[in-house]
Amino acid sequence: MSLTIINSKSPKDVSLRKMETYEKYNRVINWGRQNPVDFASRFMGTELLDFQKYAISNTWTRDFALWLMCRNGGKSIDLAIYTMLKSLLFPFHATYFLGNTGEQAKDTFRKIEKLAKKEIESFSGSTDVFFEEIKKNNVGDGFVHNPASFTCELFNGASVHTLNSDITNIKGKRADLVCFDEAGWFSDELFIQAENFVNQSENFKLGADIDLTIEPYRFPKQLLYASSASDTSSEFYKKFKSFSQKMMIGDQRYFACNFTIDHILKAKYNGETYPPLLSQDKVDKAMSDNRDKALRELYNKFSADSYENQLLSRRDLRQVTENRLPLLENDTGNKLFVFGWDSGRINDNSVLSVGELYLDDTKGWCMRLQNVVSLVDIDSKKKTPKRMPEQVKDFKELLLKYNGNDKMRLDYENIKALVCDSGAGGNMIGGITDYLLEDWTDEYGATHKGLIDRNHKSSETARIKYPDAIDIVKLIDPRAHRNDVFEALEQMVKLGVFTFPTEYEEGKDYIMRFNKDNEQEIEEKVKLTFEQQLALAQIELAKSEIVKLCKYVTKGNVSYNYPPEHRAEHDDRLFSISLLAYYLATLRRNTVVEKKSDDDFVFDYSTLMRSPSIVKAIR
Repeated sequence: MSLTIINSKSPKDVSLRKMETYEKYNRVINWGRQNPVDFASRFMGTELLDFQKYAISNTWTRDFALWLMCRNGGKSIDLAIYTMLKSLLFPFHATYFLGNTGEQAKDTFRKIEKLAKKEIESFSGSTDVFFEEIKKNNVGDGFVHNPASFTCELFNGASVHTLNSDITNIKGKRADLVCFDEAGWFSDELFIQAENFVNQSENFKLGADIDLTIEPYRFPKQLLYASSASDTSSEFYKKFKSFSQKMMIGDQRYFACNFTIDHILKAKYNGETYPPLLSQDKVDKAMSDNRDKALRELYNKFSADSYENQLLSRRDLRQVTENRLPLLENDTGNKLFVFGWDSGRINDNSVLSVGELYLDDTKGWCMRLQNVVSLVDIDSKKKTPKRMPEQVKDFKELLLKYNGNDKMRLDYENIKALVCDSGAGGNMIGGITDYLLEDWTDEYGATHKGLIDRNHKSSETARIKYPDAIDIVKLIDPRAHRNDVFEALEQMVKLGVFTFPTEYEEGKDYIMRFNKDNEQEIEEKVKLTFEQQLALAQIELAKSEIVKLCKYVTKGNVSYNYPPEHRAEHDDRLFSISLLAYYLATLRRNTVVEKKSDDDFVFDYSTLMRSPSIVKAIR
């Protein structure tokens, strides 16, 4: 008896040619999964230096990976290439990028976009393989720039997303890969929330009579941390130590690498020395300009500027650092400014800080730090501050710029306060304030009114002798209000209402900024003027002073000071910025200080709309 087997064709049947095509495709994909670096070279056209190959190859099958890379080490482009490989080679692979800010995550996403579109000059042989795999919409190229999250999706179901650092908006995600860019400055809470994205086991399956004992193991869900060095109190530092130790004892789930500037300067390509991305003279300049910062960012030395009882860490400052340039004048004539002045002459620096005051719809009164000016005499041997008349002259020039006098603004119309340290060492009382009382004439011959603090006891006779002087000076006694001033700085920064301009890297005369153009965000290179570089450099020095400040509590008494090993160092930039924060905190409370003594800082909303002062004539 013979049997005849009849196979009826179904709509899903494919031709032999298609089967051969699918078989070739499967062989390529499986080969790529085994050889990701070679796949990147052959199909994506992205050639990698040897240290980059090392990082990608060793990360490929690990659950937890950490890349400690110096500045200009290429960590963002490496993250982009790694994500592109995972997305091409694994169907339905979901990747999430997190940065210290939402903009940081979008910046890494743009690296993927530019590489896919062959817009990165250093990858001259890149192909459009990834770009052709992107699902295109009717009006775009498949790279969606939604302000909430940049996304793209491939035909194999893989996707890439960006997230901001707001922990309230990132819960409940599921991912196969989470990339933390600039992880050295993340808050601990952000790590906790984002690491939950990969908690679900990659090997879990249920239904359809599946026998898990014979199912092949899948590639692990991954957490990838990439950053330059931060400080020793950061969670990134703790992970670097932990991952390194576990990798050294043979735990195959962990990988950590440490690439300093020496790896960049002596980089090799296929074993042969290759021209470096960065020159040695720039490294030497960075070391001479700011050794501590250069050791941290170029040689991956985690800084020890994390101290017991530290008031604000560098991570705290990173949270309130915005991608914007310092503002050196009132460009519109409609902005409000506050000056903070910690004066000095011989033993201390004399520093002016400028904050822009603005009203936010949800946060209320906020302030942007826009400038820090050190009134130093560059001709002096020890770079001491200028003489008092010269300091006052420089201040008046800044006063006119930020008031917007070239925009036809009346005297001090946009200057809400000059908050000063009235301590004896700064020669503010009896020195600078005396120079400010009289009317004065600018370089164009225009006359301007003097300035005064009518509530201060030192103005007992001056308020009568100079009745036209404008009452915008606020003299703060550092002995009575030192704790209040520093407490205000901590509160305003941690509330996110006191912000700093973009970080500055020594040796660079530009920053990268992103602007919207027809709903697309365009990356542009913004050239910095010498004045902008100087302002950003001073702000970086101010941050170095801020992170050294510690809060000590002894038997219920609170005091603020540097750690013992730093107490001989200056804190003038710190204090001038703290005066701005103190003004902002008082404004936000919208209350009058209870003790109305002559030397107290009394302020309420009425100072925003100054009424004319009426002075009784003395006969």
